[in-house]
Amino acid sequence: MSRSMILARHLPVLLLALALPDLAGAAVPPGTAAALTPAFHAGASFGNVFSRAIAIRAPGFDERVHRVSGTATYRVTDAASTPPRLHIDYRYDGRPAGSGTVALPDGGASNCYDGKCAPNTDASGLAYNPRLWGPAPTTLHVGQHWTVDIAAPWELGPAGRQTVTVRAFDPATHTVTLEREGTGDGAWLDDKPTLTLTRNGQACVLTRQAGRTHWRGWATFRDGIVLSDELVSTRPATLTSAQCGRVEAMERQYILLNAMPVEDAA
Repeated sequence: MSRSMILARHLPVLLLALALPDLAGAAVPPGTAAALTPAFHAGASFGNVFSRAIAIRAPGFDERVHRVSGTATYRVTDAASTPPRLHIDYRYDGRPAGSGTVALPDGGASNCYDGKCAPNTDASGLAYNPRLWGPAPTTLHVGQHWTVDIAAPWELGPAGRQTVTVRAFDPATHTVTLEREGTGDGAWLDDKPTLTLTRNGQACVLTRQAGRTHWRGWATFRDGIVLSDELVSTRPATLTSAQCGRVEAMERQYILLNAMPVEDAA
């Protein structure tokens, strides 16, 4: 899904995070911390399991909940190319399986699926994404933090500002845990202007005016690859309808991802 896990267009969101790779000793470009710099060995394989949930609560209406989950496996097919190429096999539960080629140019700020490239606006993915996390620093230490201005809407938030903080760091294994917390106003990527809720068995189509978004989560990287990630985004919304009136709602979305053995991921 490169754009949205719900729409499942192009490169699937969360399908890009990989299991624990053995990348020790791989070359790291100068000027970036090894823990946040992806490096791939030819023939390496990885796997993950992921989920996303969307919940909207409004007084007097049934809570609307939607969930998506699945698994993915990856194999590095060309580690020498710039950027490296991988083959992906993925499956969303309840949907047909799919496969394709993956590449992450611009240091991961963009992603390409079967040769079609777009800004990497997924909430999580294969590797450290400077579009959402900011440029990787040259050194890391616990308590370190930096500010990122996110210029455009992304999967779980609008354009806004976030703070990234180093919560744990093991330089021996190139492993780091980062916390991200941010706020912003406006639409998320692929937001729809209306939504449907049910009240007393009756469906109501309501126009949504979203309020300020707040997001917070933790992610762990090793050699630039996402090992685990969780992110929760919330926002208030004013919903209006000529048929059903006006109601103040709260929307919550979250993603969860865990690395898993490749043989168990298909």
